[in-house]
Formats: sequence, structure tokens, C-alpha cells
Amino acid sequence: MSTQSLYAHRASRAVVATAGLTLLFGWMFTSAWAEPGERLPAHGSAAPPSGPTSVSVRRRSHSSSPTGPSPVEFWCDQSWQTGLHLLDSGSESLVMSRDGWLHTLAGTQREAGLRAAREPFQVASASEVRNRLRAEFGKQFEVVATNQFLVVQPRGRGRRWPDLFENSHRVFVDFMRKRGVQVRQGRFPMVAVVMPDARAMYSEFDRLGLDVGRVSGLYANRCNRVMTHDGGSLASIAATVRHEAAHQSAFNTGVHSRVNDTPGWITEGIGQLFEPPAMADGVNVTRLDERVNQESLQQLRRHMDLNDPAAVHRIVHRLVTGDEMFQDPSTVHTAYAMAWAMMFYLSEKQTEQFADLLNFTSTRAPFETYLPGQRRIDFERVTGQELRMFAARLTGFLSGLN
Repeated sequence: MSTQSLYAHRASRAVVATAGLTLLFGWMFTSAWAEPGERLPAHGSAAPPSGPTSVSVRRRSHSSSPTGPSPVEFWCDQSWQTGLHLLDSGSESLVMSRDGWLHTLAGTQREAGLRAAREPFQVASASEVRNRLRAEFGKQFEVVATNQFLVVQPRGRGRRWPDLFENSHRVFVDFMRKRGVQVRQGRFPMVAVVMPDARAMYSEFDRLGLDVGRVSGLYANRCNRVMTHDGGSLASIAATVRHEAAHQSAFNTGVHSRVNDTPGWITEGIGQLFEPPAMADGVNVTRLDERVNQESLQQLRRHMDLNDPAAVHRIVHRLVTGDEMFQDPSTVHTAYAMAWAMMFYLSEKQTEQFADLLNFTSTRAPFETYLPGQRRIDFERVTGQELRMFAARLTGFLSGLN
């Protein structure tokens, strides 16, 4: 379960330099392609983008200014911090801090706690973030660095968790690259937090203001962290960890954007793809049935007729045109399962469409509400097939799975 953008619904009243924020998406990554095993970048000084850029005619401009986000200082945690000013609405401002967090300043906090920066914006280095994490979590925790991650975990846990996150990211990058998805190297260190038990994990959620139900872990978009716990057997929570790690990899390699409204069936479908245990083996997984998310497949078989294209089409249509099924307790499990089915089919049988869809949605205009009709139009245009035809092909694919 990923934390989707909290800001998309404000787009109708936002004042945004859309061209500049489109540049920001490119600036958040240091290279066009991230090779498996590529080490954390040196995170030195990086001036925010500015100047004109080509923007698709499909994108509505919120502002005539083509300049990128401006460096600012903002008041947070009892000190002035440097960040990038991303968005203004009628009552709030959105700022990205040097460690990649997204901060919302509202009311008097915005009036008194936001000012022009005196120094250029610099992304926090991996060593700086590591020191901050040590101070944040205290002596009972250690911070283990890998090629791509800073993993906070209780002392004495060894390499189990760091290796799991590193391997999950490597598998994700390799999977996407083989299917033609644009994968970039992020500027911000990825942080994974492993709490000693479920109670401590929920306390951490409360501290960060995250209101969630019963979970084994999550990826929080606002703080760009994966959080889980070490209070049970790894096997019992490994599927959730792989799911949430896939979210983090997607949002930190440009497969998804942290600042636009991506359909839930795409983001959650990607997470579901990486839940099966065999997906942890990456290139060694050669059999289709090993890559099947059996929990999702059985969920669909229990609640609908997978041999009926009309039944499949009804769910597919709801997911393509809106996210309501993910918000309804009576349909949420079916929504996750069908999201898996759709993305699994595309990734296995229509790889070009799979890549085109992800490459398109990741570069949509920031902070722009994605209306139901436009979601369907874009799906059919990008994949080159009407929704009903896609559902019929998906039905045939699902009926042949074991």
C-alpha cells in the first residue's frame, strides 16, 4: 500500500510553473538509466532547473512562468532548512527538503516560515542523511549503507534486511529495463526503516502522522521511506516488504512520479507484481507460473467469473477511470488483485504497451487532477486498444494461468 500524493486534489487552485516542474522531474535523477549495482551518487551541489522547456500540448499550464522551483528557506523542526518551493495554493505551500521529504506549510506557518534562500540548493549527501538518521533513531539502532540504501534497523540484525532491500531494488531495475521502461538513477538516498516489532512500527507511523490500518509495512511518499518491522518471521512479511520496496524503487527511479497523480491500478499493480517469492530471484525466474501472484489470482477466482469478459471489463473499467475501488473496504482486495492481473498481463504479453504506459504516466504534468475520462482516453491511446478489447484479451490470459 503506497502513500499516494496528498497534493493532486489541490491542482485546480494551484499556481504552478508547470514547465519548471517538468524540468524538476528530470533534475531529480542523475542519469537516464540506472544500471543494476550502480552506487549512490555523490550528492553534491545541484542548481535547480530553470529556463524554457518543451511541454506537450496535452499539459495544461498553471503559470506562464517557465522557471523551475526556487530555492527557499523554511521553518521546520525548530530550525531553518533549505528546500525547493514546488507549489502554492490558496492557503498552502509545498516544499521539498534536501533529503527529499515533501513538506506542506499552511496558514501562519507559511507566512512566517518561508523566505528566499541565501545559499544554492544542495541535495543532502548519503553521509549527511546517515548522520541524521543516527540522531533521529538513537543508539538502539544502526544505519547500514548499501549501494542504493540507508537501512535503519535494531543493532545486531546483520545483513538480512540490507541485502533484502538491495536485492529487491536490483530485481526491480532489471525487470523494468528488460521491458523497455525508462529507469533513472535518483539523487536522493533511499531510506528503509526496520522497527523491532509491530508496536514500534505503529508508533513510528503515529510520529510521522501516517494514518493506516493493519499492515506489515508501507512506503510513505511524503518522507520517501519504506517502513516495516522485525517482530516476526521474515517469510510472513516478506511479500509485503517486496511490494513496498517496489513502490520505493518505482518512485525513486522515475518509473512513477512523486509529484503527479498516477492511477492507483498502475502503482499498486506494480507493487503486486513483486510479491511472489520467486520474484526475489530476478533473472533466475524463467517459468511464468513462478511469477504469478497466487494470492491475487485466487482472490479474483473467488469473487468473479474469470471466463466472462464482461465481468472482467466491468472491474477493468472502474480501475482505469478511477481509484474508488481502492478506497472501499468491500472492493479493495479485488482492486489490488485486478491491478496485479492488468499489470502482469501487460508485462508478460504486451511489453511495449507496458513500457509506454509507465513512461507516459511518469511524465504527466505535476499536481494535475487526472479526470476519469482522460484516464480512459490515455489508456486506449497509449496501449493502442479499446478497453473492452483489452479486457477480452486479459480474460483469455487469466483463464490459462495455473
